[in-house]
Amino acid sequence: QVCKEIELSPLNSDLQLAELRLLTNMSVTNDYHHMMTNAIPCFLHLLSEGDERTQIQVLKVLVNLSANPAMTRHLFSAQAPLLLSLFDNCINKEILLRALMFAANLNENMKNEEGIVTQGQYSEDSVFSLLCGHSTQYTKKLVCLLNHHDMEVKEQVAKIITQLRGD
Repeated sequence: QVCKEIELSPLNSDLQLAELRLLTNMSVTNDYHHMMTNAIPCFLHLLSEGDERTQIQVLKVLVNLSANPAMTRHLFSAQAPLLLSLFDNCINKEILLRALMFAANLNENMKNEEGIVTQGQYSEDSVFSLLCGHSTQYTKKLVCLLNHHDMEVKEQVAKIITQLRGD
């Protein structure tokens, strides 16, 4: 019900933000993740259309969901054509760090879950194709982020690059 209310609430409204905060708290454990799978496209839409406050809150939910290997296939198959725009030096550091954590969690799940994914089963705008499908644009963005002024960002980027090389 909360997921439906988020979709119906005005974009970037205080109500939508409060609903996202509730989901953030609910998604700390895996107990309710299965109830959020249908809302993943909505979350990714809010990530591309929302303001910074909304993006941060959506990313908190997505990071929590991506920490659960059972959610990997659902997250990978979602369409997110603008996701790569978050991996940029000019993006708010809090948004960038959470986007990097989201990607690192998915890479980790893919590495640990043999047979969970094959590239052919995902469209080219899917989260999988953008983050794990050997996208040269994504790789270039990661390399540029190695020059980021913040050490925490550099560490997350190094972790992801190491994960990708391990494939």
